[in-house]
Amino acid sequence: MNTHELKDLKTFYVQTIGLGLVKEDTNSFTIAVGETNLTFVLTDEEENPFYHFAVNINEDKFKLAKAYLSERVTLLKSESQDEFEFESWNAHAVYFCDPAGNIVEFIARHNIKSKSVSSNEFTNEDILCVSEVGLPVPDVESVVSALEADMNLPLWKGDRSIFQPVGDEHGLFIVVVTDRIWLPTSKKATIFPITIKIKDNDKKYNFSNLPYQII
Repeated sequence: MNTHELKDLKTFYVQTIGLGLVKEDTNSFTIAVGETNLTFVLTDEEENPFYHFAVNINEDKFKLAKAYLSERVTLLKSESQDEFEFESWNAHAVYFCDPAGNIVEFIARHNIKSKSVSSNEFTNEDILCVSEVGLPVPDVESVVSALEADMNLPLWKGDRSIFQPVGDEHGLFIVVVTDRIWLPTSKKATIFPITIKIKDNDKKYNFSNLPYQII
């Protein structure tokens, strides 16, 4: 993910949130988000890049995760609510923004059996992986059809026209039409470059006329 705020993001994720630093150099750093390595890269592009991504957590630790985050960040709200239940997804989530304006979601998916080690606190062991990455596109139908055909990825709950997740609950591309609002904010979905590496994937994919790639 590209950013103008490399130093502030490193401080935020490593010191404030408490994620492990995997590696760094003058232009990037990588943190461990459960099984996922998440890399931020310094960019000089004029517009400030921002992304939406979600993090799976042990589903029985939602309340503890919310309390943990509440001590460190300002949770995003909608109509005075700072936690969100998605009945059709069987999930609960909380959201916050990092110093670069990325919209981060911690989500407890109750269909995924918990692997909690301790019952009375939330730790990094309760963070499973980055499970969603937002991909704004001009034409949702054409992109999801290509991902179905070329990457053999299934469609999750969606409408194929405005909002269509692709993949499964362990990893979803959230394909949305550009300018759709990223809830629970007022930010419009905007296209910025991103590279996604899928574990044990032997298919590379470049999106037509979009700065996204899967490796």
